[in-house]
Amino acid sequence: MFCLMMCSTVLFAQQDQSDTELIRATLNNYIEGKINGDTARLSSAFHPHADLRYRDFNTGKLMPFSSSEYVKGFRPGRKINFIGKIISIDVAGHAAQAKVEIQYPAVTYVDYVNLLKIDDEWAIASKVLSSYPVRKKVLFVITSHDQLGNSGRKTGFHLGEVAQAYKPFYDAGYDIDFASPKGGKTHSYGADMNNAADVWFIQNREATGKLFNASKLSEIVPKKYDAVYFAGGHGVMWDLVNDSASEMITRTIYENNGVVGAVCHGPAALTNVKLSNGRFLIQGKVLTSFTNKEEREIELDKVVPFLLQDELQKKGGMFKPLANWQSNVQVDQRLVTGQNPASTGKLAEEMIRLLKNKSLGRN
Repeated sequence: MFCLMMCSTVLFAQQDQSDTELIRATLNNYIEGKINGDTARLSSAFHPHADLRYRDFNTGKLMPFSSSEYVKGFRPGRKINFIGKIISIDVAGHAAQAKVEIQYPAVTYVDYVNLLKIDDEWAIASKVLSSYPVRKKVLFVITSHDQLGNSGRKTGFHLGEVAQAYKPFYDAGYDIDFASPKGGKTHSYGADMNNAADVWFIQNREATGKLFNASKLSEIVPKKYDAVYFAGGHGVMWDLVNDSASEMITRTIYENNGVVGAVCHGPAALTNVKLSNGRFLIQGKVLTSFTNKEEREIELDKVVPFLLQDELQKKGGMFKPLANWQSNVQVDQRLVTGQNPASTGKLAEEMIRLLKNKSLGRN
């Protein structure tokens, strides 16, 4: 009986994976057909009886029209300048729902697409859409390192320091991308199921999908971002301290009048960042991080490759600690740092405040 149950589970998982791949192919036909003016390919993504609905921008009324009418609106062979992204796919038997973003230079369209599997083929049955102006972008950088020195224990990034910064940025209307030295999924720890932001993040498929499919730092174009944020976790102490791509991204964003933030062990990624004038980014700036006392309290001061507080001070940072585990956020010009996990939410709020002031032309 156990074997039968296990076999059934595997078969269902394989089927779900196969369906997801087929749905992705249908959605790619939809996206690529629009981009390239390939009306035949675009039409193939829809069921013949599919319909589309949107809210008229002037009257606010519901406007339905058929997929054939929609396809006729595209000129065959005419390419369109936009980027299409499949954000999420949720499959339930013969039905599925997907979220697709169509990013033009000045506006982003969001399509919520319903699909049905008919005669073993997936097709779009309906979609609704909306749009909003292109939002400012923030890059979240996490570690790829998962070994806690020679202790035999796992480390990585602190999930709470991701979630509790992600939600304020998301709520404020910012687009968030993730990157790490190696890209992809990284080991995490520190999730607090009693924290509302952690629970919200874990249950948000779009957010976790971005996190677990992080880009490689070497692939990042820093001029796209208004801010960069380094989440903590002991792993940062090993792989982001001397990462040339991370240093280049940080320098570029800061010198483009952007905001740099880091919490807990995240400031380790800033220790070797030099500006174009040859000075360390942190030199002469008030800042904070996980303290020597906190490291000793959790008995990892002999495990980490260096004590972060000491290293920040060595590079010219004006270190401002508070008592262990107290929320502590320091802001100096466009650098925002936090002492420990409890500082994450406040740090995100301060970064958002600086970004808003920047957009309003304030210093």
